[in-house]
Amino acid sequence: MDALILFIIFGSIFGSVVAGRYLKYRHAERMKELEAGPAADPKQLKALSEAKSELEERVRHLEAIVCNVDFELNAKLNRLATRHLALESVLPALPAGPSLAQRSEGIVAETERMLAGTVRPGQVIAGRFEILRLLGAGGMGAVYLAQDRQLGEQIALKVIAGLGLTDPAAAERLRREASAARRISNSNVVRLHDLGEEGGLLFLSMEYVDGESLHQLLTRAGVLTTGQLRPLAAQICDGLAAAHSAGVIHRDLKPANILITRASRVKVIDFGIARLTHAEGMTSTGMVIGTAEYMAPEQIRGGPIDARTDIYSLGVILYQALTGRPPFVGETPIAVSLAHCTEPAPPPSTHRSDLPKPWEDLILRALAKDPRQRFQSMNELRAALPVSPDDPTALAEPHPLQAQPTSRL
Repeated sequence: MDALILFIIFGSIFGSVVAGRYLKYRHAERMKELEAGPAADPKQLKALSEAKSELEERVRHLEAIVCNVDFELNAKLNRLATRHLALESVLPALPAGPSLAQRSEGIVAETERMLAGTVRPGQVIAGRFEILRLLGAGGMGAVYLAQDRQLGEQIALKVIAGLGLTDPAAAERLRREASAARRISNSNVVRLHDLGEEGGLLFLSMEYVDGESLHQLLTRAGVLTTGQLRPLAAQICDGLAAAHSAGVIHRDLKPANILITRASRVKVIDFGIARLTHAEGMTSTGMVIGTAEYMAPEQIRGGPIDARTDIYSLGVILYQALTGRPPFVGETPIAVSLAHCTEPAPPPSTHRSDLPKPWEDLILRALAKDPRQRFQSMNELRAALPVSPDDPTALAEPHPLQAQPTSRL
């Protein structure tokens, strides 16, 4: 049902794009007719020109929305198809006449098995990586804690799983992640070791981070103090500055892709949709990829991107870390994306009255719609991170993660 609704919405918006393009074309033709006429009316030409500009802006917004609906639709269909495959495989294996509860439990278990992939604890991959336990799984991949017998240490092993096993694009994304991350040498970026394939299973081994993501931290803590956030923000800037120096733009910077060790060391991860600095924001099929809440306007529109695109995303993260919410929220990624493109970010003090003004000014500058008005590099943003002169203990303030006993990638 959800997929059907998305199809309907997509068709409606796509029809609006076509209609908008047609109107723009008719305006252009009418202007040519008037200009070629014996007595062109300057006022009418000006009115048509203004109307044409307005139509062009609306078409650009609608095209951006179509790209995001396409992305959301593909993700939804992927989840539905994965569960459909799970149903097909589990139902014939269930004993005759099981209760509804038993049948439901079997379906859930099989779905989780498919989402987790085909590897199991105790299994040895490529004669080297002994699987210890599952760390996390999604519709297209899974990450395991493994013992690297060659290095003699624990590592994280990312594998293609679920429908990703039959999707060449998922494999390409894993290869792209390896290629992008290998360009970067910085302690605030997760180290990658090897990319390999065995028996049709594509995997990527990387540094294991004993800690939790910024997303998990914010879910638990709600908001951070400026003293807690500043050292984390500085390390994020350092990691991304190294990436940008290597010619890599992250493009999907968000709290879930920022890991924090138990010693409060930041590690930026997941360069799976990263692009080199000369590339554009869209994929070769014209689809915008990223996470709507954290995407810069130029990325949503599918325009050229550079380091300032990641700066915008970091501005969203800082906003959320200090206020408990991102600057733009909505019921759908479409609504959020449109807000990023058209609405000014509400001042963070709207949601947190005690926020120091230097922090608010920094965040709003990072969130400027025009990249030319943002910080021009991560190093420039890092240098502007405020230190309150009346709070000399700010940087020594304990980080909430240090008290947590759990260990997660």
